[in-house]
Amino acid sequence: MTMLNRLKLLIGLILVVAISCSLILLFNQRQSRISSRQATVQAPVATVGAAYSGVVTALDVTNGKRVHKGDVLMTTVSQDLQQAVALGAHPASNIAFNVDIKASTITYKAAADGYVSGLEANVGSFVPAGAEIASVVSDGDRSVIGTFELDPTQYQRIEKGAPVEVLLPDNTRLSGTTTDIEVTTSAGSRTTTRISVSCPDLADPRYQAMARLGSPVSAIVTMRDDGILAGPTDAFITFLTKIGLR
Repeated sequence: MTMLNRLKLLIGLILVVAISCSLILLFNQRQSRISSRQATVQAPVATVGAAYSGVVTALDVTNGKRVHKGDVLMTTVSQDLQQAVALGAHPASNIAFNVDIKASTITYKAAADGYVSGLEANVGSFVPAGAEIASVVSDGDRSVIGTFELDPTQYQRIEKGAPVEVLLPDNTRLSGTTTDIEVTTSAGSRTTTRISVSCPDLADPRYQAMARLGSPVSAIVTMRDDGILAGPTDAFITFLTKIGLR
């Protein structure tokens, strides 16, 4: 065998070993990740409740409309308000509504920036006292609640603070962290576990349409790797990230 052929054989062996090791490390990394069975976006919600029963006389918003804090949502005229005042009550305006005692009207306002949801009232409809009129889904921080099917080995490897990859409907990948872990049901050797995920990037205006309350997403949690390949796998994944291949 000539020196050139020996060199080719050596290079071939090195490439085969390098590729095999890379595939083993990638397989090990995939084994430490688990995808949600179901996951949805959560958002802070400001509920608009009827202070007094009444009839809707003006409606300024529709479901999905964006509003700013203080914007008018609707106005109701209330006999209950009139009667309460006659009995000596002194209802005052606040951040959620303005009271006009003389006209016996209540004007409801948005308590936060966001969009309107759950609105079922129409002009002329009656709303009872304490009823939920609508909600304003705030532009504040979003999070994700994911449901996972885990066996005992997987469950004990999931920790608070574990990295999570959130996959949006358009395949955009965002980074998050596990904030809470709760077992909801247990059957046989598997448990249904609900995991809460903090994902600050969901509040980015670029993802507004895909990060609405209840939007379906996927959550991929990285479990603690207790195997002997944990260190080399982490180093390999970090290297791939640095060179832009991951």
